[in-house]
Amino acid sequence: MILRKPLRIFLSSIILIILLGFGIYATLEYQDRHFAAKKFYFMPYEGVLESRKWLKGGLGTFGCTYAIVSLGDASPTNPPSQWIDSSFWHQTPLRFKEKGKVGQCRNIICECESDWSPATYQFLTRALSEPGSFYYLGLRKPPHDTLYQEKIIVYSPVERVAAIVRFGD
Repeated sequence: MILRKPLRIFLSSIILIILLGFGIYATLEYQDRHFAAKKFYFMPYEGVLESRKWLKGGLGTFGCTYAIVSLGDASPTNPPSQWIDSSFWHQTPLRFKEKGKVGQCRNIICECESDWSPATYQFLTRALSEPGSFYYLGLRKPPHDTLYQEKIIVYSPVERVAAIVRFGD
C-alpha cells in the first residue's frame, strides 16, 4: 500500500512527459509542413514542394531550413517586392567558384540537396544556372561566387519555382 501511491505518481509523471513530448513533436512537424505556406502567403502558388522551419537534431546542429513552392501559370515575370526591394535582386545565371576537393559541396543549394526530392533540386539548379530567373544573396555586390552563403532567395518564372533557403545552425 505504501508503494502504490509513489508508484502511481511516478508512472503518471512518465506518461505526462511522453504526452508532452508527442505534443511538442506534433507542433514542430505542423510548423515544418506549413512554413512555406506562411512565407508565400502574399503570392499565388500551385503547391508546396519542400518546407522545413526547424533543424533536425537540436541545438548546435547545422543544416537547412527552407520554403520552396511551385509557381502557377499566371505568376509575374518579376520577383515580388514583398520580400526585398527590387534593386537588390540579381538576374541569373549565377556561377559559383569551382574550388575545393572533387565532389565537395561548395554552395548552399548542394548543401541542402539531400533534404529535397531530385526534382526540386533540379528546378533550383536550372533556375540559378540559366537566364530568366532572379536571386538574392544578401546585400553584397556581384559577382556572387563565394564558397559559402547563409541564405538565398530564388524567384524563377521560367522554372516556375520560388524558394527561400537557409543553411546554418
